[in-house]
Amino acid sequence: MHEPGQTRQGGPPVRVARAFRAAGLVLAAAAVVAVPAGPAYGHVSVDPVRVAPGGYTTLTFRVPNERPDLSTVEVRVVLPANASVQSAVVHKLPGWHCVVERGSITRAGSAPVGQPVSAITWTAQTEDAAIDGEQFQEFRVSLGPLPERGDRIVFKVLQTYSDRQVVPWIEEPEDGAEEPANPAVVLRLDRRAGANVDEHGMPIDGAGPAWQSPGTALAVGVAALVVAVAALLLALLDRIRTGRRRPDGEGGPTPAEPSEPAPDAAASAATTTSAATTTSAEDAAP
Repeated sequence: MHEPGQTRQGGPPVRVARAFRAAGLVLAAAAVVAVPAGPAYGHVSVDPVRVAPGGYTTLTFRVPNERPDLSTVEVRVVLPANASVQSAVVHKLPGWHCVVERGSITRAGSAPVGQPVSAITWTAQTEDAAIDGEQFQEFRVSLGPLPERGDRIVFKVLQTYSDRQVVPWIEEPEDGAEEPANPAVVLRLDRRAGANVDEHGMPIDGAGPAWQSPGTALAVGVAALVVAVAALLLALLDRIRTGRRRPDGEGGPTPAEPSEPAPDAAASAATTTSAATTTSAEDAAP
């Protein structure tokens, strides 16, 4: 067994090795916490995630491309029939053509007042506009008025790839249950959230949501975690250096000092030596 501070043959001091093993465990745990799971991170999402009921809001649908060998060429967002959203104003996105649908009436770019909006479809006009590789695209639309009742709006999203295969994000997540493989997009209705646009879909000066987007929250969390891990590593290194400098042996064994014979033992040894010398002298006399 190695004593504290003892050096192992062919390796660093035991104390140093233990400290860095502990730091490695902390870093591994940090990686698990900070890096989200691949499939969950690739889901279609909406920003903000929480808005006030009964008002108007601008939503941003973020659609990632999950297949590096293919491109996303079409995104279709389907509104629930019971939402009764009357107005939809789409923000122009270069390279994409948008159609807003309401029942049997369709009109490019926006929907006239009449029947509720049923779906919004964006289609890439060129290969360069399509979502390639591991990229994502954001699609913005101002909707309203939102329902007064209920606690959520569930948007079903159909993502079409360049091989014409469609990925349906249509499974409604249940509170407290495991997330489905292809979850639909859920917008929470909360009266504590403020409206950020007027009835025409235009931003209200000085208004803004009180929430943080998932990307912002993740970045803040990762930054805080990195700072905490760095502080822990610095503390471990400082403790190691301090232990090496301590003369009292707290960080390792104290070098042995030359031993001195006890007074009684020294006197006895001196007497014996003197007697032996006298005897030798007498024997040597003629």
